[in-house]
Amino acid sequence: MLREGAQDFFWKAGIQELDAQEIALDIHHIFPSYWCETQGIPVKQYDNIIINKTPISYKANRKIGGDAPSHYLQKIQNDPQVQMGDAEMDTILASHCVPAARLRENDFHGFIDARRRLLLGLIQEVMGKRIAENDVAA
Repeated sequence: MLREGAQDFFWKAGIQELDAQEIALDIHHIFPSYWCETQGIPVKQYDNIIINKTPISYKANRKIGGDAPSHYLQKIQNDPQVQMGDAEMDTILASHCVPAARLRENDFHGFIDARRRLLLGLIQEVMGKRIAENDVAA
């Protein structure tokens, strides 16, 4: 994702650019652990899985906290330093292979399924090889 130009949720700059400027970065749970816990989602489905993580700035991660995605997206978008509409945020989310509609609906299971497919597509593209669905554990 970094090589493909993933942008930060808060700074709207490329993650690689922020890293080069020594801006503090985090690996963020897209669906925050606290939110998942309160929704009764089993830990093994959200905690240490790459499908639910992406690199963002420390500042963006602090804005997210444990809020539902629909809430934290609006909080970030309405921040005085950010001020962006849904379309612009959706473009940033797409740079992380994040299905914006599923995120905005707080649809964890739909998100996991859609992002899994998006990430597999990116991997196939980078490798130049097809990945058979049977070769990948769900």
